[in-house]
Amino acid sequence: MVQEELSLFRITTGYFFLLWYIIILVAAYSGFFEILFNFRNRPILHTKQQANHQNDPESDDEEIYEGVTIIRPIKGIDPELTSCLESSFCQNYPRSKLQILFCVDDPNDPSIPIIQKLIAKYPTVDAQILTSESYNSQTKTSDDHYGPNPKVNNLAKGFVHAKYDILWVMDSNVWASSNILKNSVISLNGNLNMSRKMGQSRPVKLVHHVPLALSINNTTRSDDFIGGQDLEITAMTPVPSSESLNSQLVKRKSSPKSNNSLNVHPGFTYSKFSKKLGAELDEMFLHTSHSKFYVSLNNLAVAPCVNGKSNIYRRSDLDQSVRLIPHKDSPFFKDPKVKQDAGYYTSLGVGHAIKFFARYIGEDNMIGIALWENTQGRTGLTGDVVVQPYSGSENNAVKDYIQRRVRWLRVRKYMVLLATLIEPTTESIICGIYGTYAISTVFFGTWFNKYWFVMHMLIWMLTDYVQYHTLINHTLDVKNITYLPNWLNESIPPKQRNCLQWGYIWILRELLALPIWIIAMIGHEIDWRGRPFRIKKDLTAEEM
Repeated sequence: MVQEELSLFRITTGYFFLLWYIIILVAAYSGFFEILFNFRNRPILHTKQQANHQNDPESDDEEIYEGVTIIRPIKGIDPELTSCLESSFCQNYPRSKLQILFCVDDPNDPSIPIIQKLIAKYPTVDAQILTSESYNSQTKTSDDHYGPNPKVNNLAKGFVHAKYDILWVMDSNVWASSNILKNSVISLNGNLNMSRKMGQSRPVKLVHHVPLALSINNTTRSDDFIGGQDLEITAMTPVPSSESLNSQLVKRKSSPKSNNSLNVHPGFTYSKFSKKLGAELDEMFLHTSHSKFYVSLNNLAVAPCVNGKSNIYRRSDLDQSVRLIPHKDSPFFKDPKVKQDAGYYTSLGVGHAIKFFARYIGEDNMIGIALWENTQGRTGLTGDVVVQPYSGSENNAVKDYIQRRVRWLRVRKYMVLLATLIEPTTESIICGIYGTYAISTVFFGTWFNKYWFVMHMLIWMLTDYVQYHTLINHTLDVKNITYLPNWLNESIPPKQRNCLQWGYIWILRELLALPIWIIAMIGHEIDWRGRPFRIKKDLTAEEM
């Protein structure tokens, strides 16, 4: 091969893209190897006191663990709502140290009968339903309105009524395994990230968990829609496990064999296929691209990277972080009205600081920033995941997936503009294009070595395949847990797909990444639960 004589521009851009290519690969594979080695099984963390007193673990738990309030904001009925909410009751944590608050805006919300059944089923757990004051069913508004973010408006009453300082804020549509709370409290109090001790210069102030989604079969939704009926107790009865004295598994009815959406069978229609494809794309995104960089950025700790599905922090830390906003200069909280409101809400007393974040759609990111800047804290992972089940019944077509991704990219571009601008360079195809250009220019003296590009794509695809199944197997791991719902079993669609079916979804997800990013960057409005919002330059949101 005859090498071309390279111009200064080619040499400069070649080395620039080579450097960026290396940076992205290092970030991607640091996340991949963390997942490969530390997410293979469900973690179980222990305190030093537990290690010294293994003969009487329940007594030790009473003495060792702090009280925790679990706050779950709820609106309507999401897929598998019953099992997602029940996972809070099934935490391997002293019940005398646990409080569960279900925050519901509408006193007539259809989820309330389901919650009442769960509370009745676990009478020894301190659990209650909090509804908003003066709710107007015509206007769908209440006195609990502090800004355009409906989740924060709903959460606020829980923060004020919580009897413990440690709060676990968890969306209603995610399921958590039974050791997550214990692992998280140990990590928060022990200053741990992925079981590793962090430095005191920036201690762990917020513990979070890798968010995943699963495309599931529609086998148990009826329980969630008929709250007056008995819950499926058989599917949730704990039995002792031979794995550990403190561990329990669950009896489950055998699930029907799934009809995979990618297999053409007598009942196959394009409509059925299309409805579920959006869920499968979400599942693919969260199990591959999102999770590897989410874990990597958390470990790098140059800035907070927080998804609000499942977060644990101290109410006192959040109050303090908002209390300091008027007295510090921050590019995120520089508006005089923002500083004034921060001072006002913290003056109301303990727990009211959360109301300050109702002005932001991305409250999870802004809470992370406030804790980062004003308590000098960082985020920490435990090696656990939380799972959102997606059925193929509604809002899971390809267009729904695109709308979800566009919505959150538009929020992120105002909050972390630089990270959003470079996001396409972290995707396999774009990364492969500029990486191949760099390698071809610097090492081969050509424009584009197609063999390198093909190798890049194949290795990236293989990496994602391994990571995807590592996380799937983590989710299905039955060791050392007390509760596993029916929809989490070996017949779930992800376990039934062959390599070609998996590859089809992976390729489609990769091809859609850049168009979705472009759509998000050229627009300003977002639609959230059927309500339109506009993100303003000061990062706050405005209802349209």
